[in-house]
Amino acid sequence: MIGVVFPDARADAGQHVLAALRRSVSTTQAQAISRNMLREIAPDVVVAIDAPDGWSADLIALVTARPRKLIVFGHMPIALADYLRYRPADLPGDLAQASRSAPAPAGEARASAAVVRYGALAQTLGGQAWQRPFERFDFTDEWNNLGYGAIRADGSIWAVTEAAQVPAEAELAAVVVNGERKFAYAALWDAGASSVLWFNRPVGPCDSFEWRMVEQFVSGYRPDALPCQPVLSELPWGYDAAITSRLDCDEEIESARPLWQAYQRLGVPFTLAVHTQNLNRADQLGILRELLADRQQGAVLSHTATHAPNWGGSYDTALAEGSQSAELLERVTGVPVRYAVSPFHQSPPYAMRGLIDAGYAGCIGGIIRNDPEFLSARGGALAGLPAGFVGHSQQCMLHGDCMLEGGDPLAIFKQAFDHAYATNTLFGYLDHPFSERYAYGWRDEASRIDAHEQFIAYIRRTARKPLFLHEEAALDFLRFRSLTQIIEEGGAFRVVTPSSETTPLTLGVEFRGAHTQVEAGKALQ
Repeated sequence: MIGVVFPDARADAGQHVLAALRRSVSTTQAQAISRNMLREIAPDVVVAIDAPDGWSADLIALVTARPRKLIVFGHMPIALADYLRYRPADLPGDLAQASRSAPAPAGEARASAAVVRYGALAQTLGGQAWQRPFERFDFTDEWNNLGYGAIRADGSIWAVTEAAQVPAEAELAAVVVNGERKFAYAALWDAGASSVLWFNRPVGPCDSFEWRMVEQFVSGYRPDALPCQPVLSELPWGYDAAITSRLDCDEEIESARPLWQAYQRLGVPFTLAVHTQNLNRADQLGILRELLADRQQGAVLSHTATHAPNWGGSYDTALAEGSQSAELLERVTGVPVRYAVSPFHQSPPYAMRGLIDAGYAGCIGGIIRNDPEFLSARGGALAGLPAGFVGHSQQCMLHGDCMLEGGDPLAIFKQAFDHAYATNTLFGYLDHPFSERYAYGWRDEASRIDAHEQFIAYIRRTARKPLFLHEEAALDFLRFRSLTQIIEEGGAFRVVTPSSETTPLTLGVEFRGAHTQVEAGKALQ
């Protein structure tokens, strides 16, 4: 088991980290535990979140009693810090300003002066020489097409905790401001018979592709000497990449037809997320029925009834928005709607509760501007919400406004896919059909289609065996994965999959450095 321990003052961070772990290892493998359990029946793998200094003795005993793995997010307790030669200091006064990015003009990106820079040691946990700004934008002050959230300097659970220095041989990543190294962001120690992984943030990297390093630490680091926990891959078994895309129909549906025809030529499934006020026009309905004639290649999702910001601002309006749009779409198409896409990609927790009560099985959304708890490295169950409902963050917006004016116009989108490919992440991107009012920065339909075709060609060149999915198929797989349980009995692990026929795809599992196909009920070696 993975035990997640946190003081009451950091219960919010604790619940986000617990949910993030469960999106990787299944709900049965990660549990919130009390401080007392550290002393009496400590698990083989422990995650400590902003642990107070008074917990130092418990954590030192944990890593010195027998071989274990300890992950520390945020504050490093003082005696444990001494044991690891970790030296804390106050954050620089100018870090708050350096952590923020200017808005991005059309055709350009902007990023904060503060950057997380990974070194060579990151390769030990499947990382690369990544450079991750605290905050970056590809469109005004909303979108970060590279997909990760924001690192703050405001004392919140999303902020760096302290300006720590660690031994050079332990440092995974450092905070750099205007090219000058300031302090450590992540570190890895082999401390006696145990190992310790630390990130300088109460929630760790749960909102970034960097979460892959946590998975690798848990599932495969020092497998001959330390306990490991299986991780369920976010990619369906047999594929080295999985890709899904959609058009959000805010103002038009029928104008999606030329791009849909291009996707048909390419053999790539197509998804429309429909704002149902568009259904008041008879000329907008034909494409929906045609798209759903082949359920393997087309899907339709709800994009709400009125496209209200923040789902209307309350649970009640979110419930109404979800219920009404699902009813209207099923009436027009004859096909039930099970998944939604958030309006303006805003996904506040009350809205997710409204969708659950409206009967939805999941939601896609997330932008760097708001609702940081929805930006998750892995798709799956969300903190505080019941099983059977999944979220998927898709923050890569393939718009003309975001095409770079200098150099390769698709460079950022390619980098976004590269990050997903390197970290076994289900990759999603989006666009919008043109309307009379707005073309989303595209010069014309031909240039838009050309960009989409070039991007798909890049993905196919990069991956050896990519799987293109429409959104419903992708979310069905994520939901199947979220309901799968890994059971530990007598030191052995077996996988129990749900009795569901919603996906034809099978799961892969990573354990002790090996990646194998899940065989339900069979013990993992």
